[in-house]
Amino acid sequence: MSAAARFEGLDAFRAVGIYGVVVIHFYQVMGLAWSPSIDLLIRLRDCAFPVVVLTSFFVLTRSLLRNPDRSFRQFVAGRFWRLEMPCVVWSALYWLMWGVLGPLAAGGRASWPPASLWLSGFVHLWFLQFLFVGSVVAYPLIRAIARRPGHRWLIAASCLAAAFAYGMWGRPYLLVPIEHGWINQADPSLRVATRQATVYTQYIPAAMAIALAADTITGLYERFRFRALSLGAVAATMAVHMSSSGPGFSRVLYSLAVFIALLQPWPRSAVAGLLPASRYAYPIYILHPAVAQVVLVPFLVWPRLTVSLASLVAGSVLVFVASGLLAAALRKVCPWDWFLPLVPVGTDIREADRAI
Repeated sequence: MSAAARFEGLDAFRAVGIYGVVVIHFYQVMGLAWSPSIDLLIRLRDCAFPVVVLTSFFVLTRSLLRNPDRSFRQFVAGRFWRLEMPCVVWSALYWLMWGVLGPLAAGGRASWPPASLWLSGFVHLWFLQFLFVGSVVAYPLIRAIARRPGHRWLIAASCLAAAFAYGMWGRPYLLVPIEHGWINQADPSLRVATRQATVYTQYIPAAMAIALAADTITGLYERFRFRALSLGAVAATMAVHMSSSGPGFSRVLYSLAVFIALLQPWPRSAVAGLLPASRYAYPIYILHPAVAQVVLVPFLVWPRLTVSLASLVAGSVLVFVASGLLAAALRKVCPWDWFLPLVPVGTDIREADRAI
């Protein structure tokens, strides 16, 4: 494995991916009516969050393959403080805003958080919980893989097969009790966490497979033909996804094509403008639901603002930028990863063990 592999495209896309999340969440809080142009935007950004998940576990796999001797205790402790603690802290803060201060301000009664909140995280914070649990489960497997370098391709093929098998059979099987079982009576945060985890689990083994093949892919990108082929794959899968009837298998292929295309060498000048936002991508993700409520105020005061695609784009950009500025300010006041995790980007992949 290359000791100095750099993936500037992945660093830059982190900001794009999180912006894609902001778009869909702001669309939901706006209550904007469906239109063909909005549907086009939503489908276009369907690869955003899958690529963020793929990047997280790709970087994790590369890091652990390079440093497999780190003890399980050290690994879990580091992930706990960088993922679990922010999840708990911000779940409590969001519950304070939404379950206590909000109802009291409206003349209602405050409520206690459900016990399951600390297992799921508050609604959107399920992602931090997902990263923590997923990485802890993946750690022993990745360390075992690191000790068998001669079986790299067999293991990569097995991981890829597992990802597609889960998407074809495992996820549909799990969704039946989730959609129609007891989970529908649970706390909304737990429902969201459970359903979303079943959707994105398939990207974990896929990321591991690509990480095992990353050096080969990097070598192939020295050939112009492979670069053109990768971009052609993005265009083809995007076209299929944009014309499909639903966000099913086409979304997976679209996301994988985009992710692999991002592994090619990118001039730093081409991505430098995105790196500051990428550095604060996870804090932006944590903060944006609260910021969105503030940005939403003028849309509620002037309802005409909520009728167009332009309103959605303008509002989501404003939420993204405001969340980034707030994250930067909070980070200076509270420079602790357990409060707002900071992801170093634009660095050598050898430093990836400090990333989420």
